[in-house]
Amino acid sequence: MVPRARARRSLRAAACGLLALGGGAAALLAPATGAHISGDPLRLTVEGAASSGVSLAASGRDVVVTWAASAAGSTDVYAAVSRDHAASFGRATRVNDLPGDARTSGEQPPRVGIGKAIAVVWSSKAGSATRIRATRWQPGEATFAPATTVHAENLPGARGWASVAADGAGAVHVVWLDGRAAEPRGAAPRAMRQDIFQAVWRPDGSHDEVTVATDVCFCCKTAVAIAPDGTTYVAWRHIYPTNLRDVAVARSTDGGQTFSAPVRVSEDGWQIAGCPDDGPALAVDGAGVLHVVWPTMVSGPNPAKGVFYSYSTDGGRTFAARQRVDDEGSTAAHPQIAAGGGRVAVVWDQAAASRRACLREISSDPKASRWTPRMGVVAVLSDGPAVYPAIAATSTALVAAWTETTPNGSDIRVRRLGRD
Repeated sequence: MVPRARARRSLRAAACGLLALGGGAAALLAPATGAHISGDPLRLTVEGAASSGVSLAASGRDVVVTWAASAAGSTDVYAAVSRDHAASFGRATRVNDLPGDARTSGEQPPRVGIGKAIAVVWSSKAGSATRIRATRWQPGEATFAPATTVHAENLPGARGWASVAADGAGAVHVVWLDGRAAEPRGAAPRAMRQDIFQAVWRPDGSHDEVTVATDVCFCCKTAVAIAPDGTTYVAWRHIYPTNLRDVAVARSTDGGQTFSAPVRVSEDGWQIAGCPDDGPALAVDGAGVLHVVWPTMVSGPNPAKGVFYSYSTDGGRTFAARQRVDDEGSTAAHPQIAAGGGRVAVVWDQAAASRRACLREISSDPKASRWTPRMGVVAVLSDGPAVYPAIAATSTALVAAWTETTPNGSDIRVRRLGRD
C-alpha cells in the first residue's frame, strides 16, 4: 500500500508535475486522438488500474475531476484540479485515506462538488456495513482532510447512490439512498425500497441529517444542487402508485434542515416492479432557474429509454412539460446536466454500434423575458465506446468527461468545449 503521507500530497504542490502513487502506479494526463467537435480530449488514468466513474464540478475557472481506479479487487478515488477552465490539469492524487475502501458502480461513482470548499463523496464498505464517506479540501489547507462518515456508523441495510454539492459558505450537502428502515429482502414490499437522506456538514464540524422522502426507488442515482439564493434542491426517482417510477424534487430554504413535500416533475407512466438503475440530474443557473434531466421508457412499437428535460422558474413548485433531449431511434441513458455562463448542456450515453457519449446544448430565446428553451443539435463527444458522461460549466467553457473502453481496460477522457 502507498504510505499515506506520500499518497496525500498537496494538490496545489502537485500542479507542476507527475505524482508517483507507489507500487509503480502513476496518474497520467495525455491527449487522446481524434475529435468529433473542437478540442482533443485529455486522458486520465492510473497505470495498472481500470479507471471509470468520472464526476466533474466547476466554479469560475476551476474544474475538479474525480474518478475511481480499480485493480486486484481494490478501488480508490482520485481527483485532479484545473485552474484554467480545463485547458490543463495538475497531478492526480488519491482522495480516500483508507486504501481500497471505495465501492463504486455505474450509477454510484465518486461524486464531487465545489463551492468555497471542494468536496468528494463515495460509497465505502467496512465489514458488512455500507457507509457514505466524504472529504473536503478547504482554502488554505494543504490537501483533502481525512474522510468522515456522514451518518451514524454500523447502520443496518444498504446505502449508496450519493450526490454532493458545496455551497459558498463552505457547507457540504450530501444526499444518498438509505435502507436502514427496509424490511429483510423478500419479506415485504419495502424490500426493494429505500428512503432518501440529506446531511449538511459545516466548516465548524456541526452536522445535521434529515429524511427527505420515504419509499423511493432503489439504485437510481440522486442529485443535489444549490441555487444562488441558497435554496437546496434534491432529486430522485420516486415510487408512485402503482410502481410508477417518476422523478421527484424537494427543496429546502433553511440550509437543508427541512424539505418540502416531493413534487413530481413529469407523469411518464413508466411502470416497473424493479429499479431502472438510471436516475435524474439537476442544475441551477445564475437566474435561479432549476433544470432537470432524467431517463424514462418511451412506449411504442419499439420501446426504448429516452432522455427528457424540464425546468422550473418558481423554485421547484411546478415544472414545465417535458422535452426530449436525445435523438429518437436508440436507447439513451445516464444523463447529466450543467448550467453556467448563460448556457445549459446535457450529456448522456446512447447506443449505436457501441455506446457513445453525446451532448446537446439548450439555449433560451433571446427575445423572451424568461427562460424559453430551444434545443441545439446533438454532438458526439467520444470516438471510442463511452459510457456515463459528466458535464460542468466554467465561466467561459463547458467541460465534458466520460469513461472510455480501451484495449487494456478503461480510462477517463476529458474535453473542454469553448463557446460557440
